Amino acid sequence: MKLSKRLFCILLALLMLTSTGILTAAAESAAPACPTIYVHGFMGSDILEDRNDPNSKVIWPPDMNDMTEDIKAQIPSLVGTLLTDNWETFGTIAIDLVKPYFEPTYLADDGTCPNTSGVYFRYPSPNAIPKNGTVLFRYDWRLDPLVTAEELNDFIEYVCSSTGAEKVNIMCHSLGGIVVLTYLSKHGDSRIKGACLNTTAIYGESYTGDLMRGDIVFDADSIDYYMRYVLEGTDYDTLLTELISAMNQAGLLKLLAKKANSLTNSQKERVVREVLLPMFGNWLTIWAMIPDKDTEAAQEMVFETLCADQDRSVLRGKIDEYNNDVRKNKVQTLQTLNDDANVYVISRYGYSSIPVTSSFRTLSDGTVDTKYTSFGATTSDYDKTLTKDQIKNVPAEYISPDQRVDASTCLFPEQTWFVRNMKHSLQAKSLEVMMNQLLAQDEQATVNTFSQYPRFLVYDAATDTLSPDVKQAESASSVTSNVSSFFDKLKRIFEQLKLLFSKLPDLLSKIKK
Repeated sequence: MKLSKRLFCILLALLMLTSTGILTAAAESAAPACPTIYVHGFMGSDILEDRNDPNSKVIWPPDMNDMTEDIKAQIPSLVGTLLTDNWETFGTIAIDLVKPYFEPTYLADDGTCPNTSGVYFRYPSPNAIPKNGTVLFRYDWRLDPLVTAEELNDFIEYVCSSTGAEKVNIMCHSLGGIVVLTYLSKHGDSRIKGACLNTTAIYGESYTGDLMRGDIVFDADSIDYYMRYVLEGTDYDTLLTELISAMNQAGLLKLLAKKANSLTNSQKERVVREVLLPMFGNWLTIWAMIPDKDTEAAQEMVFETLCADQDRSVLRGKIDEYNNDVRKNKVQTLQTLNDDANVYVISRYGYSSIPVTSSFRTLSDGTVDTKYTSFGATTSDYDKTLTKDQIKNVPAEYISPDQRVDASTCLFPEQTWFVRNMKHSLQAKSLEVMMNQLLAQDEQATVNTFSQYPRFLVYDAATDTLSPDVKQAESASSVTSNVSSFFDKLKRIFEQLKLLFSKLPDLLSKIKK
């Protein structure tokens, strides 16, 4: 009798486990599919010589090994012309060096591709598309966003039909945000459940507008600041950045900047005409990444000054179409998306901007302005903090711990996250996990939904981790503080050199191995 009861209990338990498994599987299969489509950014896919042949030659990015060898062969000539201020000869040598590597990616004067070059992209088979996973959308990032938006629409429809999904999530980066914005402008958001707009160029980027207006200038501080960005995370970055900073305080970088400006001023128009305009000037994505305030001045510089003797009416028509249909309506488009879907904005900061224009002090992720990627945050310059007047009437929760960012002025302040010390092009696994968690929510999440993901985060590249940015960061003004004298910097340099020499035996033994 006891055995029968025991056997009955075992059978009942097995039945419960089996039925639970069946019910779980049924529930999973019954869950509505919602795949995520990832739209990469500028230069996010290789440009091939033949877009229909995945094995054809890669023409972008250029072959750096070949380019390096060509530059090495010309170093004596380049140095000689620099020392003698023979800018005309220097320009000729430099243009002849780089032009062959750029020419294969040139577009026609109407912004279309004149050859077979492009990005190889074939739709995955229907059964290869995860119903609740991520699938990549590739595109030719040189071409008209209005054309790419139609390609994205076709791909969204294909993914939906392949998975049975009614809606998809969108995750986009940099230029990918412009592609998504253009898609929304043309096709609406009925297919979108959620969108994560990760450090996008929807509002533009200052240095692109500067370059297209001819604002090219070098500054000693710009070199100092950008080398910090370049060297961060490399071996002995502290030593090298201290050396560069000391050179700046000693006036050596000022001499370098003066030399660079002399070269720029003498050769700017020639380089722009012969190298930059044939490439960037015909890439409609570049025109889409110009901030609103610079669009008219940029067109005037390019079309009425540099290309006054050329018929660029077709290209200008396409630029105007984007400006009228997409750019002018971006706030309304984003607000409508926010009404109909879950929207998440990721903005990064902690670095200066590109060091070749007057906007180099702009707080950015090293590429795109933080005020633009956040859709309107108030930010300080890279080497400063917000003033007391700027923050006195703002609730403390909106001010970043280092007092460089005021999030209250964002378009979606409760749905915008700021990540300090994460560079623009970095594809961090920790951020991907965060974005996927946000997109997995049925209801709109905010900066208060997850304790591990508050409004202000800090990134640790060494461990690939995101943490709440709760501690007071090093004062931004210390970047250029005169309290730290030239001799203080020399002291730190010698300390770093001492550390380097202490590790020298280990380094030499590794090299020998």
